[in-house]
Amino acid sequence: MTDLSPDFATVDFYTDTSLVDDPHAYFDYLRAQGPVTTLPHRNVIAITGHKEAVEVTLDTEHFSSVVAVTGPVPGLPFEAHGDDITAQLAAVRSKIPFSDQIVTEDGKRHADLRSILATLFTPSRLKALDAQLVDTANGMIDEFAADGKVDLVRQYGGPYATLVIADLLGIPAKTRGRFREYLDGAIPAEIGATPEDLAKNPLVKLGKDLFGLLARRRLSQSPVGKAGRRIAGLFGVSSGDDILGDLAAARYPDGTKPTLVDLTSLAAFLFGAGQDTTNRLLANGFRVIAERPDIQAKLRAEPGRIPDFIEEVLRYEGSVKCAARVCTKTTTIGGREIKAGTVLLLTYMGANRDPERFENPNEFDMDRPKLRQHLAFGRGAHTCIGSALARSEVRVSVERLLARMGNIRLSEEHHGPEGARRFEYEPTYILRALKSLHLEFDPLQ
Repeated sequence: MTDLSPDFATVDFYTDTSLVDDPHAYFDYLRAQGPVTTLPHRNVIAITGHKEAVEVTLDTEHFSSVVAVTGPVPGLPFEAHGDDITAQLAAVRSKIPFSDQIVTEDGKRHADLRSILATLFTPSRLKALDAQLVDTANGMIDEFAADGKVDLVRQYGGPYATLVIADLLGIPAKTRGRFREYLDGAIPAEIGATPEDLAKNPLVKLGKDLFGLLARRRLSQSPVGKAGRRIAGLFGVSSGDDILGDLAAARYPDGTKPTLVDLTSLAAFLFGAGQDTTNRLLANGFRVIAERPDIQAKLRAEPGRIPDFIEEVLRYEGSVKCAARVCTKTTTIGGREIKAGTVLLLTYMGANRDPERFENPNEFDMDRPKLRQHLAFGRGAHTCIGSALARSEVRVSVERLLARMGNIRLSEEHHGPEGARRFEYEPTYILRALKSLHLEFDPLQ
């Protein structure tokens, strides 16, 4: 460890930007102390063991997801007392940032919201979407294919993921430009941000537009019939077969109708979660492709191995570093007592390199057995519901980019020569997010 390296024994994961470039070294250090380790700050316990992480994600009786986005920052708005804080937490839930998002909901409320999304991401819908994904990918690649160079994050990954979700939801063309502006540069859980900044949801502006679109869709589906559809038509809104229309007509399992606020939150979540994570996963994958000519050659020779490549990227360098849980009832994980009120740093990235679960975890090996046992999409009730779409987006992107770009390599101008590479990552403790990935290539088509 050099003099510039952080002191892992005392560093604060949630504020120290020195951990951004190489979080793996920090997670390895924590795991060496044990799969369940107390951190020196903020009443946090880190989970770096794969088995223990799975146990936590499956245990909704003792752990709440209400702090999944922000973790211990800015902290619970009350002082925990006793071995069961369920009632205390419920009383102040609305004061916790992002507590109204599907990823932070618990119990029946979470199950009701998830039931709506589950009906939208059906295998048949995703299969029908495949041709559209190819068209969108080709259209994006057309913009830089002749240049022989591209910043994959800014020129492809971000716009591509945004367009896919916009197409899926049926967002009018005139609205899409605003959505890209709303999402551009929005970084969740930014290191060094004030508690006030952390509480600002970048999806609020986007949600205002979505609320109006959903309201008009619901009106167009009402008994008013033709009159309703004429009113919707005045706003350029179709009532076609897309997710936005399905959301407007959705019902909870008990038959009740969700509020427009709930539906807006779900639609905004699809944009926020689906855009950034897919973009970053693509960049992480193409960093491997550019640095490993042997893997690039294998994928070109055997495109059927692209799904295996994606699964290993998810394990080796997924776009989500961690999530968080708060213990609501005192319990035990990995032989360690977890007191009610304790926040857990659930390190998916750390668990995905646990040598107790994955042999030679720091090696990229897309031939390893049971590739899908990684935790890149979580596990249990909060398993990423858009994982199938994300896999399809990345698969199509890898296929089309390899087909249009030969001899993909890193730009030495931007990332330095081999042996002295340099990369910048966004200062967030949730995402493994390259700020840019500058590639050079030989145009093929």
